[in-house]
Amino acid sequence: MTALEAAAAALGVPSLSVVDTLGGSARSEVWRVSAPDLPRGTAIVKHHLQPERRTWVRESAGLAAAAGTRTPRLLAVVDDPAVVVMSDLGDGPNLADLLLGTDPRAAADGVRDWAEAVALVQEETVGRVGDFAAALGDLAAHSTMAEIDALPATLEETAARHALPWSDRVTAALGEHAAPLDDPAAQRFSPGDTCPDNNVRTPAGLHLIDLEFAEVRHRAWEAAYLRVPWPTCWCAWAIPDEVALTAAAPFEASADDVDRATLLWCLLSVSWFLAGALDPTSVNSDTERRPGRWTLVLSRLDLAARLPGPAALTSWAAALRDELAARWGEHPLVLAPAFR
Repeated sequence: MTALEAAAAALGVPSLSVVDTLGGSARSEVWRVSAPDLPRGTAIVKHHLQPERRTWVRESAGLAAAAGTRTPRLLAVVDDPAVVVMSDLGDGPNLADLLLGTDPRAAADGVRDWAEAVALVQEETVGRVGDFAAALGDLAAHSTMAEIDALPATLEETAARHALPWSDRVTAALGEHAAPLDDPAAQRFSPGDTCPDNNVRTPAGLHLIDLEFAEVRHRAWEAAYLRVPWPTCWCAWAIPDEVALTAAAPFEASADDVDRATLLWCLLSVSWFLAGALDPTSVNSDTERRPGRWTLVLSRLDLAARLPGPAALTSWAAALRDELAARWGEHPLVLAPAFR
């Protein structure tokens, strides 16, 4: 059975017609589909191409938890093939479009609307966190914290392979620095990858899409996402400090916790990009649309070195930044096009 056939059966319609092929990835293919018996005429079908990773479980559980609060509504889910069917929010612009545009006020408003949408999802799902975690089964509900646990080994291995600075004090310091973000009272549901292109503006406001990395994490992670900025996204140009500060207000996280999560976002995202940035066959410089890996790695190490935190982390980040800058040259992160 094909993904579209499975989706049609789950929706209880004879067949589905593809209206448009939407932007998928190596992990998924996404279609807008239509059928006469669909409540609103169209729906979105997402076929998860790596079912062994069980991202479809996270996405369907996340959509169920959010229950259409600034997200699509879950319409159906199929285990085999791994398919999630959700409501169609239309073709409005996303935050990445605004950041790459020419209107600074529209971009600033978009950042604020993004934050309000994420904060509203957190607020509306407070009572559903347990149900979401239960729906994940044996998948980690706190997946970002699980990545932090694995971070020292990843960084040490990369440093050893490429003759980069390393300190054995990093391992203990990371664990101690991250521990307060396990505070049970501050845990909130998060769509996970809230990249500026994972949303769409509708007449009812900005809505978040792509919940395949949905999880439970400390609310400070979302405020810190603005400061790095956008650690999981390609559209990771800088935004003005005052824009980030204003937008972060709805998350109601303490400054200490935001600093803590910002430092961890910096080091975690460096671990994702560093190996590629060190590959001499890769294209790592900036393009018109996105900063390159050299820029991302250097800017995040620079920020990490300047943040409050254990000297074992900040001094190591500074030493690593200096070594990489000596190899690559300086590649400063500039403002998003709309703010230049």
